[in-house]
Amino acid sequence: MSAGRAASSRVAAGVVVRLGRWAVGALRTASRLAAASVLAALGILFLNYVVLSTDKARTYRDLDPNVAECRDGLAWGWTILADAGRETLQTATPSDGDGWVDASNDEGAVVAADARWATRLRCALQRHVVPAHAPGGRDLAYHLGFIEFQEDGEPYALVSREGAGDAAIDSAMLRHAMDDEMRAKGMPATMVKPVITQLDALKKHLSHGSHYVIAFVHGWRHDARIGDGNVADLRLYAAHAARFLAQRCPTDPSVCDMDVTAIYVGWRGARVDERGLRTWFGDAVGGFFGGLSAGATLFDRKPVSEAIAPGAISALRTIETTLSAPGAHNKLIVAGHSLGGNMLATGLQDDVVKAVRRHRFGETLPTVLGNLVVLINPASEASKWTAIQREVWSHLADHADAHTPASEVVRDDGYFPADQRPVLMSVTAALAFPAGGLRSGDCAWIGLDVEDGFTAARKRIRSRLAATDRMFDAGIDYDWATHDLFPTFKFDFRPAAAFLDRVAARFEGRSPRGESCTPPRPVSLLAGLATLPVRTLSLLAATFPFQNTAREDSHTIGNLDPPRPAAGVLADAQPSAAPFGTSHELMGLDAPGLERHHPYATLADAAVDCPRSDHWLTRARLARADRRSNFWDSADLASGGSSEHGPAARFLHGLQLTGIAPITRPNDPFWNVRAFDNALSRHDGYRLSSFICALNQLVMDDITDAPSSMSDHRDTQVP
Repeated sequence: MSAGRAASSRVAAGVVVRLGRWAVGALRTASRLAAASVLAALGILFLNYVVLSTDKARTYRDLDPNVAECRDGLAWGWTILADAGRETLQTATPSDGDGWVDASNDEGAVVAADARWATRLRCALQRHVVPAHAPGGRDLAYHLGFIEFQEDGEPYALVSREGAGDAAIDSAMLRHAMDDEMRAKGMPATMVKPVITQLDALKKHLSHGSHYVIAFVHGWRHDARIGDGNVADLRLYAAHAARFLAQRCPTDPSVCDMDVTAIYVGWRGARVDERGLRTWFGDAVGGFFGGLSAGATLFDRKPVSEAIAPGAISALRTIETTLSAPGAHNKLIVAGHSLGGNMLATGLQDDVVKAVRRHRFGETLPTVLGNLVVLINPASEASKWTAIQREVWSHLADHADAHTPASEVVRDDGYFPADQRPVLMSVTAALAFPAGGLRSGDCAWIGLDVEDGFTAARKRIRSRLAATDRMFDAGIDYDWATHDLFPTFKFDFRPAAAFLDRVAARFEGRSPRGESCTPPRPVSLLAGLATLPVRTLSLLAATFPFQNTAREDSHTIGNLDPPRPAAGVLADAQPSAAPFGTSHELMGLDAPGLERHHPYATLADAAVDCPRSDHWLTRARLARADRRSNFWDSADLASGGSSEHGPAARFLHGLQLTGIAPITRPNDPFWNVRAFDNALSRHDGYRLSSFICALNQLVMDDITDAPSSMSDHRDTQVP
């Protein structure tokens, strides 16, 4: 017995020793893995913040307009970009998809061909010309200016010679410029203000003449360096605006001498040098690693965009004041894309809430900045918009109940008058129709063939769902960055889980649940096994504990749809219990020549028609008078008016055919628009001529029965 116990003890001791050795080995392995993870994390941080980092304090367009080459360019205008672009288009592969790249609008190619342009394109104020080549054509000319900000919101100083750093402007040249201005104006030196910053140069340029100004705040992964794609996008917008004004000139002489000036608000939105990676390693490898490295910088750049917001807004208000001189009839549209939209939303939120709080019933709400502010795919929390909606909502009778008579609801339709124009608009490339998806009983109702008053509505719903199916088959071009990526960084993984479900459904050849009434195809065993890891990861993401479930904080402005009521069908208009979020829709019109991309170099000759669209908004509201103007549609206008044209894209009030009553009144000046991909697609697909025309029509034309200008709005401001 004792021998047996001794053997058992030896076996037990051996087991304990082996377990101890295994535990020590496991601990060592875990330690090595932890150390490797820490080193990998540190390596990634070092790679992102040191090796691949862009300059922290660098201005790219800082050359004083008084420098000889800048001065000559302003006097004669540069055609180099359009000229080189036309040559490039002759050999470039045509592309008209949503990932469209304009081969005719490339600063980098111009610099590569002639290094002198590396200096010229540094000018803080430039004049560009797109020549017309067709007989009887008219050249398009515009100015391009820059305002750049450091990460703390401070502006940069101009420099007066090539190769100068970020020091203050050369004092000798400054004195020379002041002397010239003093002699020209016959003013004493004490009254001459020196041009020291980019903003000073723009103020001087805009202080005389008639101007149509487009200010653009770029977003994530961009800056003002030569060759940046967002600078090219602004040039495309400016050339379009010049073309649209030229079209209006024969019938409206007041715009014939109006100078188009595009203002690029630059900041360090690109912390990773993606262009350098592509240059070093090629588009495929360098582009992949550049995108991977940049992906981690979204919320590194977001706080910076918010820190810069006060400086950017103050600069834009200075521009607005300059344009609002007595007797002036200038126009200013301000747009912000991605984190640029977040910058505007952050900087204007308190001012807009205050304007609503001070608003008097029945009076026109004045503009908040310029003539119109547009946020394009803004990477900004929905709460920055719903704060404004809640302020409006608190002043209105939302719906009739035991305590609120219907007459009070109708009366509050006049909180904003019938001639109210939009003053703040957000436009986001939405995922699908209908907003919020389909319920299990919707498809059965849609398939009914009975006369119940909803026959026409069911037909329209079937048509839209068929379009959604086609979009799924071709790939839905929605804004993935603000719909899925933004919430993920906000620790809300539910949109990412839905994205994984769509990936799995696409591989399986089926439409995602809740987005189609097409009967699902049977899934093969192989496809089911292949998508099992994706489905599992989706389930884990959707049910991950302690994630952020406050949708207004984790979803972006254009990706927060109001919840659908429990009662009713898609053709109903039941009030939502949380009437906050998206309020309008935007669709393309399939207009010939407009609903496509037009290369920059061809715009002077291209078949781009953007006619006046006067009074369309008033007529759209009148066409729905039987519904208190709710669900107005720019494609359905009441007869009359000096123009029979509606806007170049289709605007709709409310989320039509979704079972949700409009969450805003028909005259509400705050439009949170969910756009379909034939008008606005992906994160950067805002370059369709139809979309550019539609935005400019909101400012160029008298879309209501009351003509509007910045000075007119300023006269109506509440003291």
